[in-house]
Parts: sequence; C-alpha cells; structure tokens
Amino acid sequence: MARTNPQFQATLKDETSQPQPPIPANPTAPGFSMVDLLLLGCIIIWAINSPIVKIVLREIAPLAVSQFRVVIAALISLGVVWNRERSVYINRKHLPQLCLAAFMGITVNQITFIYALNNTSASAVSLIYAVSPIFATLLAALIYREKIKRSYFIGLPLALVGVALVVLTAPNVSLDGNLLGNLLAIGMAFSWAAYTVLLRPLLGFYSPLRLSALCFTIGGLFLLPFSFIQVTEAVTAPASLYAWALLFASSFFAMVVTNILWYNGVKKLGVSRTAYYSYLQPFFGVLAAALMLGEIFVLPQIIGGLLVIGSLLLYRLVR
Repeated sequence: MARTNPQFQATLKDETSQPQPPIPANPTAPGFSMVDLLLLGCIIIWAINSPIVKIVLREIAPLAVSQFRVVIAALISLGVVWNRERSVYINRKHLPQLCLAAFMGITVNQITFIYALNNTSASAVSLIYAVSPIFATLLAALIYREKIKRSYFIGLPLALVGVALVVLTAPNVSLDGNLLGNLLAIGMAFSWAAYTVLLRPLLGFYSPLRLSALCFTIGGLFLLPFSFIQVTEAVTAPASLYAWALLFASSFFAMVVTNILWYNGVKKLGVSRTAYYSYLQPFFGVLAAALMLGEIFVLPQIIGGLLVIGSLLLYRLVR
C-alpha cells in the first residue's frame, strides 16, 4: 500500500488556517457571469432592506437596531465559517487593516445608515447610496492603482447630478430633517466604499465568509460604546415579535448573505466593476419603499435616479 506523504497531509490539514498567497482580482473580466447575477441579487436584497429596517425603527431605537443586527450577523457568520473552515485564523500583520475595514464598513456604516433612515425616506437612502461606486473607484485608483475606464469620467457627472437632485429636491427638505438624513446617507455610501477597498487585498488570503465574520465581530465591538444605552432600553422594553422577526431577517439576508456575495464579486471582478452595481439600487430601492411604505417621491428625484442608473449603463457599455 502506498504511503501518504506526511507533508501533504499537513498541507491539507492547515489549508484553511494559514494565509494563502494573494490572488489579485481581475477588474477587466469581460461579459457577464453568475457572479454578476449574484451581485444583482445582492443589490435587490439591500434595496428591500431599507424599508424593512424603517419598519423596525418604529419600535426599536436606532443604535439598538444596528447593534442587534451586527451581533446576529456575527453569530451566524462565525458559526458558518467554523462549520465550513474550522478556523477563524488571521495573520497578525493583517489585523490593523481588518480592524480599520470593520470600523468603516460595520461601525460607521451602521451608524450613518440607521440615522439616515431615521431622518429621511428609505427611497432617498437607496438613491443616494448609488454614489458609493464613485468613492470606491477613486479610492481603488488612489490606493491600488486600479485602472479607471474612460467611461467612468463620462458617467461621473451624471451620477453627481443625479444624487444632487435626490438630495436637494426631497419634499419638505430641512436642515434638521431630510437634509441631515441625506448627508448621513452620503457618509454611509463613503464608508461602504472604504470597506470594499480596504478588504480587497485580504481576499487573496482569506475567504469572503471568514472576513465577513471577523468584520461583524470587530465592528460590533467598536459599535457597543455608542449603542449601549439604547440596547439596554430595548432589552428592558422589548418590541413585538414581528419587529424582531424583521430584524433577524434583515441581519441574515442584508448582512450575512450580501457580504459573502459582495466580496466574492470584489475578489473575482475587482472593486470598480463590483461597486458599479450599486448604481442599480436606486430603482429597486425606490420601488420597494413605494410598495412597502407608501413613500412619495417627486419627479426631480425620479430623474436623479434615472441619471444615476444611466451612468452605470455608460460605464458598462462604453470602453
């Protein structure tokens, strides 16, 4: 009987616990694939999530909602990654970048997202989020020298004008209401772009699932000092079972599932191409808010959303 090479056995045993050489994403992969379809599904889930969280906010305080969502997502992700990989190991040299990514993509993103929803409409949040690819592409170019397509500069003015229309023409816009929520939504878009860019190099060493689990855990710890009081109040005065069910669904689908799909896209398609799928969220977000919440949006906001979507088409079709 042939003997198995001990070195080969050790390699198999440590396959998921040791960092692998970086595998650069291919941002110029031609055509559409299953990865593109999964990213589209990711955007649809996020669009539906905004009105769902808006409903939950009727019963649970904003930061408590964020903290519960992150904790639920962390527990689910850690359980799944341990079951599949039997390890949550990360090299010490990668910890600073991972912590920064978790702070931007979980802590800052959750705070800005939840207070944006609390101060403006779910449809406006979805429309403004579409500016995220602008930030992501610029950050990727500045940090990683990722090439920017010519079509990006053609579509950029359209996207900026579109977002400006959404922000400035909202019904009853005010400094202490809609405008504050809209500005927070822009901060949310930037924090997600930074998260996307910061995690890209780590995707060559670890699976999207492991990175998501660790980011949820670290980001949740960073969030706790801000949310502690509201979490305590939410526990002592519990919400309805319906609100908790929506909160759990939001955590599982809009955080766990979408993070895995999103970073699988970043790994295989690159930052710029993946991030540009965010430009499709306005259409689905406004539709979901209208159907689920009965929100009203004015014609200039619709035009703004169409301009943002048009910038995506230019980016994809023009070389």
